[in-house]
Amino acid sequence: MIDYVLANNPLTKDTNDRLARVVNQITHTDSDLANELVERNIGISKPEAVALIEAINEIVLKWIKEGDAVTLTLGHYRATIPGTFKDGEYPQKADCKIVPSNEIIEAIKQALLRHVETRLQISIYYIHDVQTNTSNEKITQGGVVKIAGHNIKVVGNNPAIGVEFISLKDGAIYKVQAGHIVTNKPSGLMIIAPKMPVGEQVVLKITTQYPSNGGAKILKEPRSVTLDRILTVV
Repeated sequence: MIDYVLANNPLTKDTNDRLARVVNQITHTDSDLANELVERNIGISKPEAVALIEAINEIVLKWIKEGDAVTLTLGHYRATIPGTFKDGEYPQKADCKIVPSNEIIEAIKQALLRHVETRLQISIYYIHDVQTNTSNEKITQGGVVKIAGHNIKVVGNNPAIGVEFISLKDGAIYKVQAGHIVTNKPSGLMIIAPKMPVGEQVVLKITTQYPSNGGAKILKEPRSVTLDRILTVV
């Protein structure tokens, strides 16, 4: 099931023109994949599943670094060098071209769509790291971070409530202390990032019981949203 909201099209002045925007609630990690492998009872434990996934990732990364192209069931990956160069100029960095497989394309086409009201939506628009002055890219441990979104005010008494960064490597959770949420509004937060290993790749997750209608009564069940961007700790 793919949830979406209808929003005004910023590229036109026609107030009746709408864009359908997918609402991403969850971003799965390698740890989630390992859990799924174990639940399928294929005869491996969680540590074995994690080791298998890490080995596959290392092999694919090695091939890519060597300039090889990789075609897997889920997609095709190859190196590209963007830009144009004058005589005497040479590229310094390569980029990655990802082409989804037919299986991925068909899976998305077969998914059911569900329209949800904008007022019920919880979403993260972007995260801005003040120290590096970058958005949706880096996160400075112990640094000031601004998060913009919709209905993301952190309220509630459920233990899951809060702001956290989840490691893509091993699923480790780095939670922001309640006292380090400096600004707490439905439209945005300002936080002090927790200590995390430099170089770690993480995703941002916010869980809250904030009522979408702005009422005083919090939701019975918490809602979570994960920013669909990978952040590198610096």
